[in-house]
Amino acid sequence: MNQTARQDEQYRRMTQAPIPGLILSLCAPSIVTSLITSIYNMADTFFVAQIGTTAVAAVGVVFSISSVISALGFWMGTGSSSLVSLHLGAREQEKADRTASTGFYLSMAMGALIAVCGLLFRTPLMVLLGSTPTILPEAGAYAVPLLLAAPFQCSNLALSQNLRAEGMSRESMTGQMIGGLLNIVLDPLFIFGLGWGVFGAGVATALSQVVVWIALLQYYLRGKTVVSLSPRNFRPEGALLGGIFSAGFPSLCRHCGNALSSIVLNHAAGAFGDAAIAAFSIATRVSGLALSVSIGFVHAIQPVAGYAHGSKNYKRLKDAYRFTTAASVSALAVIAAGIALLAPWIVGLLTPTDRGMIGMGAAVLRFSCAALPFTTLVNCTGTLFQAIKESARSSVIVLGRQLCVYIPLVLALQRLFGMTGLMLALPAADVLSSVAAVWMARQFFRRLGDGEVPSARGDELRVIRK
Repeated sequence: MNQTARQDEQYRRMTQAPIPGLILSLCAPSIVTSLITSIYNMADTFFVAQIGTTAVAAVGVVFSISSVISALGFWMGTGSSSLVSLHLGAREQEKADRTASTGFYLSMAMGALIAVCGLLFRTPLMVLLGSTPTILPEAGAYAVPLLLAAPFQCSNLALSQNLRAEGMSRESMTGQMIGGLLNIVLDPLFIFGLGWGVFGAGVATALSQVVVWIALLQYYLRGKTVVSLSPRNFRPEGALLGGIFSAGFPSLCRHCGNALSSIVLNHAAGAFGDAAIAAFSIATRVSGLALSVSIGFVHAIQPVAGYAHGSKNYKRLKDAYRFTTAASVSALAVIAAGIALLAPWIVGLLTPTDRGMIGMGAAVLRFSCAALPFTTLVNCTGTLFQAIKESARSSVIVLGRQLCVYIPLVLALQRLFGMTGLMLALPAADVLSSVAAVWMARQFFRRLGDGEVPSARGDELRVIRK
């Protein structure tokens, strides 16, 4: 199939296929990809837990670095991919190529900058992230290989996001799966076989990121994609950069907000000892595993919304949002109930050397589970606005949740109720944020109406005014 035929086929699929089937077909590979990523993150925690509670806490502290790297990668990846979907929906191939290429090469440069700065200021960085004196040596050792791999981790996100933007979720899943399985195999080899401890866990994760980068890039190099990443398409021009930066800004806010929240939480939990930091670290990893389902739906709605908005099919845009939020909230509610039921067993599995942590860890995990259905509602709504270049609304949802609701609740509730207040902060923040997100979505769709609904006949597109 030649390039033009591939583009036409993909356009028809993304603008005409029934919403439920299309969303589910796109989200299934993304869910698998996110699950694999979460599983190999969990693998680090599981194998590191065999060393001790301090090692688990160290992994939790360094998680903030991964959040910052992800923030930059998603900034460029989601920013460029959102525009790519819009350009492809409007049949603007050259603009799509320039946007995807610029996002990819910028993400590489940003990852390299993080690597250099992080390695130069590693010790003060670990203290800033919440390391106690007992955690600091292990956190520093774990961080080194992760920082070296930052350019690959950052650009991996741009590669995978742009694959999804043109509907190639399966290809994105395959690349992530290869890296995830490799990480799980290398963790015990490096940690115990070579005796590298926490440093070995970091090396395993870093090598996996490099392999994922190679696996994803080869689709573009072999001409299997609709868009091209040729260096000739790299155009760091003002208008293009502004479009990528603004479209991806909500993702930057989301992940930087997560990193800042983790730092604040680590410092607050540190008042209750290393075990409390470890308990929240475990809850974050397990919740991340559950939120893989939410991420799958988020990745599915982004290209569908972009194509629908680019082709001015506003009814399809509304239908996509309604189906995605209903399906993701229902799925996360069921998953949250299952995790809450199994919480003591899960925590015991991840803390085999410290059985005294099970009670605290299970309580933290159950409070985190209560937030999951509301978290996915906020994520889907923010991504909808981001996909259609309503970056201001998306940023308000994301920043409001983290900076205006969650962090103040962490600080206030810890003072009022101690450890219980820390656990209560997350579900309380997500309930309040989901109410605001739904209100914003309703106001937007009420003003938008059904708009213009395109109808395809043959190779032409005519617009029917409802």
